[in-house]
Amino acid sequence: MSTDKYTLAEELRMLGEEFRSKFSVNHLQELAYQTGMIQRKRKFRAQDLVSLCVFLGQTISSESLVHLCTRLNEATGICISAEALNKRWNERTVQFLKELFLHAFRQKVCPSAPLSSRFTRIRILDSTSFQLPASYASSYKGNGGGSSESGVKIQLEYELLSGEFMELEVDHGVSSDAKYGQKRTKTLEAGDLALRDLGYHYIGDLEHITESEAYYISRIRWNTQVYQKDEDGSWILLNIEALTKDLQEGETVELPEVYIGLEYKHRTRLILYRLTQDEWDKRLAHHKKMKKKMPKAASRVNLLVTNTSPEKLPATEVYPFYSLRWQVEVLFKTWKSIFRIHAVKPMKLERFQCHLYGQLLRLCLVASITYQMRRLLWEKHQKETSEFKCAYMVQVYLVRIHAALFCTFQHPVSVLSRLFQDVSKNGKKARRYQKATPFEILGLIEKSTAQLPVAA
Repeated sequence: MSTDKYTLAEELRMLGEEFRSKFSVNHLQELAYQTGMIQRKRKFRAQDLVSLCVFLGQTISSESLVHLCTRLNEATGICISAEALNKRWNERTVQFLKELFLHAFRQKVCPSAPLSSRFTRIRILDSTSFQLPASYASSYKGNGGGSSESGVKIQLEYELLSGEFMELEVDHGVSSDAKYGQKRTKTLEAGDLALRDLGYHYIGDLEHITESEAYYISRIRWNTQVYQKDEDGSWILLNIEALTKDLQEGETVELPEVYIGLEYKHRTRLILYRLTQDEWDKRLAHHKKMKKKMPKAASRVNLLVTNTSPEKLPATEVYPFYSLRWQVEVLFKTWKSIFRIHAVKPMKLERFQCHLYGQLLRLCLVASITYQMRRLLWEKHQKETSEFKCAYMVQVYLVRIHAALFCTFQHPVSVLSRLFQDVSKNGKKARRYQKATPFEILGLIEKSTAQLPVAA
């Protein structure tokens, strides 16, 4: 393996160097002057704002200014008044945190090798959104009606094999997934695999992906026009309901060459999969929760299209690979359940924006450490760890990483070593009965059975 080149201690030290580079006090000070956040020497320094918004930032949107001042004093020894802190929430501070986020997001120092796969990169695109106080509607438009007049949507493209955030964008709550997907399609390269949910489906994108010599696995809607070509060149419209009515639970059927679309017909492979009873029950419960209505026949079947060849990805492996898309859902789950990014009370707009960019920076930091811990545990000890458990442990250790970076100015490698031991001992991924883990799907772990089904 590529990591044989480095010992565990060397890998952890390089990871620590990456964080020291991203949060260098000199860099923070320079960026603060460039954005105008600090115009003259003050007691409140750039690293103090980063401490509060990034490392202690889980409470910015929920605690009072007095409580935040107390937290800052306890963590850094900097004592300021609530009034002085409130004045710090301004456009220049927002710009400082946004620029810091972009810098840290794009800079990668630790040269970790990606997990091996039959694809160059596995690029998963998805979004999460949440409602905001109605007073933010002019800056962040929401759906209105039964929902708030204000909302925010965060678009994320995550590269599964390297654990990197390829792109992250904050937009209005009503922004279009399909349009954002079209923009990201232009960045695909040969050998990439694009995994997206139904909201990003656009037939023109599928053609562009194929022309780029990249790959896709995509769901299509039940009412999508699906054709086959007759020997005389005429088009035969397929009846999907008739094709799937006799499928047994968990059964997969492949149509190796079909054409989808009404005006422009894109050539592709179609995979039909009938959900098991358990999978169907979960889907119906989700539809009920989200108040979605769907024909019974359509709710029992998944329709997937892909331009991969049967040799590269057999029909029985298409659904397991598509299920890797849920790795981003796990990330979003940690964002809301552990970091409470969506819990926002009415406050000054600039304070919310500082909270948002500080939290996104924090989430990038946690995701990076989580990936490195999981990768190292697999490559050094062949242990697969839980993404959720690992992310929780990382956020607990952020306080110690913060102290090493800004208080003691020691190298964080000792903190990362303790974290690695903790994750190794307590972060084991629990096996769900008959469900393949991501590492099994990628072929990194030998399966104990010929085929393990995955969640719908």
